[in-house]
Order: sequence, then C-alpha cells, then structure tokens
Amino acid sequence: MQVSSTSNQYQSLQTQQRPVTLPVQPQAPKYSNEEIYEASQGNVIRDKDDNLALTPQGKTNLNNAKSDATPVAAAEVQANKDSARETATNFLAASSKKSQVEIYLAVATDGKSSSNNATADVISELRNVQKQNNAVQAYATYQEAQRSGIPALY
Repeated sequence: MQVSSTSNQYQSLQTQQRPVTLPVQPQAPKYSNEEIYEASQGNVIRDKDDNLALTPQGKTNLNNAKSDATPVAAAEVQANKDSARETATNFLAASSKKSQVEIYLAVATDGKSSSNNATADVISELRNVQKQNNAVQAYATYQEAQRSGIPALY
C-alpha cells in the first residue's frame, strides 16, 4: 500500500474551515425609570411596554416650546417675504426709470430712439392719440368760435 504525499482533500478542507462567529451586538445599558426621569428633567418616563413616553409635564413643555418657536418662525418667513418684495420693488423701480428715460428721449428727439420695440410702439401710439386729441380740441374750439360769432383765424 502506498501512502500519498498529498493530504486528503477532505482533510485540507477541514483545516481551512473555521467556525463562523457572529459579532456580539453590544447591549444598551438598561436604565431605571428614575434615571430616565431625572435625565429628561421630568419629561420622559418608561411605560409598561418598556418604551419611552412623554409625561404630562413633558407634553406641556413640548407645547410651550412649539408656541415659543412659532413667532420666531413667522418672523423669519415675514422677513423673507419682505426681502423678496423689496428686491422686486427695486427691480421694477429700475425698470420704470429706464422706460421713463426711453420715453423722454424718444419724445425729445421726435424719433424712435428706444432699444425696446414695445416701448417705441407705445410712444408712437401715444403720439397718434395726442394728434387726435389736438385735432378734436381744435375742432371744438372752432365750433365754439362759430357759435359765439368770432371769425376763425386761418
């Protein structure tokens, strides 16, 4: 009988295998109800199911904290709204000044010196309306003069 120099595969497998050990999870320390009550300053206790629960004083303290935080949060929201409103107002003011300058320049130069076509169209329309108003006023003056007997000047 011959003895093999290589070890049996089963034996080599057994030597390589090690038993698997799961890490032990640390257990949270078990605090007594009095310790929990003292640490939470009377706000929390352990109930009969071993869960943490708010005491009546804890509920009152929580509601008071919410009540105190509400005006602060409302003030922050209002400040944000005011800031947004101020930014929009400043933008509109700058835009309005730009439009006023464009209108002034267009009227002063009697041309369309506006970079914005919409503004130029509005100016042109305003000029047409002004011409119509002048014509109506001139005709009304003429009619008034005719009724009063004043000869018209041509």
